[in-house]
Amino acid sequence: MAEERDAKERLSMLTWMIDRYDVLRVAISRRAAIVLSADAILVTATIFLFGQYHSGYLANAAKLTTAEEVITVAFIVFAVGTIGLLCMSILSATSSIVNVWGNSRDMLGDEPPHIYFFHARDTYEELGNFNTFRNRLEQSSNEDFISYAQAELWRVTVATYHRHNDLKKAIQYLYYAIFPFMISLFICSIMIVKPLFT
Repeated sequence: MAEERDAKERLSMLTWMIDRYDVLRVAISRRAAIVLSADAILVTATIFLFGQYHSGYLANAAKLTTAEEVITVAFIVFAVGTIGLLCMSILSATSSIVNVWGNSRDMLGDEPPHIYFFHARDTYEELGNFNTFRNRLEQSSNEDFISYAQAELWRVTVATYHRHNDLKKAIQYLYYAIFPFMISLFICSIMIVKPLFT
């Protein structure tokens, strides 16, 4: 009886930790959504700048001097660099929301234990139908459930680690994109305003 109570307490602790990681996953997804929104704003602003530079300066310039050509190339390089960094940020943020692992069992090493009942895809793929599912459920002991829960806890731990790293990369790429964007904005502003003073 004491062993059964101890097994139930261990199982309860494991399921609590699994639930905690689910809360962390939601928190990471919310932060990634904020990063994606910032990425979208900067992409739109960069494309707008590109259009403004073309229509406000290049379309009105009869012939570019060597200095103006260099400045135009610099603007294009910084604008394209901004878009490239933002694309990397978008990919990383999306990866932190969506589980990019092809198979959850890959996280468990060379000889992965079964994750019956705690993980829907693995349970369905391995058990296949309701009768097999019910038989496995009825035959599983508390120790079996503890083993399944331990495997699931390790899986969500690894998944959360990768999600967090992907979110960190997304934020870094977003930060890096701000600098070339500001330079592009400065060049665009100067070149559009310059004809007013000449």
